Amino acid sequence: MSLSSRKIRSMSISNENYLVVIEEYAQKHFCKDFSKKFPGWEVTLVGLQQTLSRFNFSVLAANVDLISKDATSNLVLYKMSFRISGQNESAKSSGNRLILVADHEKKVIRILLVYNKNHVGGNRETEWWQNTVYHEYDNLP
Repeated sequence: MSLSSRKIRSMSISNENYLVVIEEYAQKHFCKDFSKKFPGWEVTLVGLQQTLSRFNFSVLAANVDLISKDATSNLVLYKMSFRISGQNESAKSSGNRLILVADHEKKVIRILLVYNKNHVGGNRETEWWQNTVYHEYDNLP
């Protein structure tokens, strides 16, 4: 499904920087699982949205990997590690990840996938999330 034709969930925030949108696929699949397992999930989600709304790659570089970019469409795909509020572990060691696409020209960040390494089918995390994301969304870099 094309990013431009996807239904935008009401769970988005905006300020003078970036509009942050959680795609319906991400919300329906693993966000629901996080909310059941972790009492700190809602606080974590708000924090992630606030952090992404002020997106600055150089500040977030410790927890964000640039995956691919497309100069013709201004889209950049990132993988970001995060930790759950109230959990005593680092973002990297937690196994929690976001796959997001940023349009830096339009100032929009779309969260495409939220998962934990335990959600990964098989033993190749990168292959799993790439198959999932590229199957679900069109027009990605």
